[in-house]
Amino acid sequence: MMVLVIGSGKVGSSLARELDAQGHEVVLIENDPKLMANADDIDCLKIIGVPIDKDVLKGAGIEQADALCAVTQDDNMNIMTAQVAREIFRVPKVIARIFNPRSREIFEAFGLDTICSTSLTVDAVHRALSDEEQDQFHTIAGQRLVFSIFKVEGDGDGVSLEDFCDDREKHVLGVRHEGRFLLADPRYRLRQGDEIVIVAKE
Repeated sequence: MMVLVIGSGKVGSSLARELDAQGHEVVLIENDPKLMANADDIDCLKIIGVPIDKDVLKGAGIEQADALCAVTQDDNMNIMTAQVAREIFRVPKVIARIFNPRSREIFEAFGLDTICSTSLTVDAVHRALSDEEQDQFHTIAGQRLVFSIFKVEGDGDGVSLEDFCDDREKHVLGVRHEGRFLLADPRYRLRQGDEIVIVAKE
């Protein structure tokens, strides 16, 4: 898979390094030469330039790209780059990083997938402090999804996963059993204490 990574800060360079290690074709675009130094050890094409410049994107091979990840430290830059990639070059998969949770509505209005590091950090800290499992929200292809965890009590012991959830609006992703995550198998018999991971549209 050919992936354009926009931004060579800690996140961008780490992402590019991981994708390269997995065998993907990676192109890294960064406007700041100093930040590009974070990727000196990565064997990939590196381009210094403004990522919203169509000539820069063409030079990076965006017309052949399978995905683009805009992960700079600037929400506005990420949304503009993601929009250009999606609307002008029709990149199949576009993901944008955002810092300000309020920006999420703007991204979603354009049908863009987002990852909000601020919200993820706050959620993680809150769960750690409260020692509770909280619902998590993610946007995929413009659709906001909620991921929930349900703990199996005594009356659910022995019930098959197939019979547990008959709501067509909800889908079981899997079960966490004794510290291991098991992908959903309709034949699986639930045990007291199991935690079921469910996804649904918000």
